[in-house]
Amino acid sequence: MENTTKDEFNISSKMKRCAEALISPEFDGNISKLCDEQGIARSTFYRWYDKKEFRHYVNFLINRYTETELFAIWKSIIETAKKGSPQALKLFFDLKSLQSKNKESAGVVFISGEDKIEN
Repeated sequence: MENTTKDEFNISSKMKRCAEALISPEFDGNISKLCDEQGIARSTFYRWYDKKEFRHYVNFLINRYTETELFAIWKSIIETAKKGSPQALKLFFDLKSLQSKNKESAGVVFISGEDKIEN
């Protein structure tokens, strides 16, 4: 789904608008209100949400949104850490550690206890 565009999903335009409203930062988590605003019944929303393609579209939108916000959030963490916030400092170093581990494990094959390496 990495190179997917939003036009490649096989769902209706109404489903796409609903998914976009669902992941909007302004969405307050109230499904009834979302359905009213979208002009659909709650049962329709849940029927759509049961569809794999709709959920994939929601996840696609979330990934796209979070990727665009990543740099601003990272900068905010750094600025807050520079001011001495213990939580921001911890988060900064935790994220740096996680990033280093991801780089180190790139290309590494993990083997379960049942697998054996034979020469």
